[in-house]
Amino acid sequence: MDKAHITMIGTYPVFMTYTGGVNGDSPQLPNHINALLKMGANIDEFYLDGSYDSFKNHADIWCKPNAKPMISLPKDAVINEDGKLKRIEHWTNKMWKLRSSKHMKIEDKLRFLYENGRREQVGKYLRNQHLKDESFPDSCKLRSECERIHCHIKNTVKFDVRYIMEENRELYTKFSFITYQLLLLVNLQNGIKPANSFENCV
Repeated sequence: MDKAHITMIGTYPVFMTYTGGVNGDSPQLPNHINALLKMGANIDEFYLDGSYDSFKNHADIWCKPNAKPMISLPKDAVINEDGKLKRIEHWTNKMWKLRSSKHMKIEDKLRFLYENGRREQVGKYLRNQHLKDESFPDSCKLRSECERIHCHIKNTVKFDVRYIMEENRELYTKFSFITYQLLLLVNLQNGIKPANSFENCV
């Protein structure tokens, strides 16, 4: 089994990394965040399934591309004590020698802590906010949206590598991904809407 980790902006795939099937998903996130930063992408929210649920990922998404980490959470997730506001304020005050202040806005406190070795604590706070927010989409809704888009890509250009020689699988997968991007580009240039509708091409 092999994996294609794809980042979308809206319904458009903009970046992909390839790994073996036993590799974890979460270690791939820094590559995708860096790709978005290089593109100068302006995003408000970053949707991910539960395999990316970690404190560090929550913090990195919020602090680097300045996006809200919309990561599916397990049903048994609980509030983390170290991520409560009083603990954020405690560490901000404790690090006053680094020019922090109790009068800073919460966003500035989080960024200060992130930049001064408290990355996981920032992630705990952000994750806590989602757990307390009743309007935060549940895991099934977040995951189904990701799966719907990925299924469309897989149905348009085949990612099946079962009969491809092992040493050629990564190249085959990347070619498939680029083919999908080229189909999108043709539709965008010709004003075809929706751009990811390829009934006349496949």
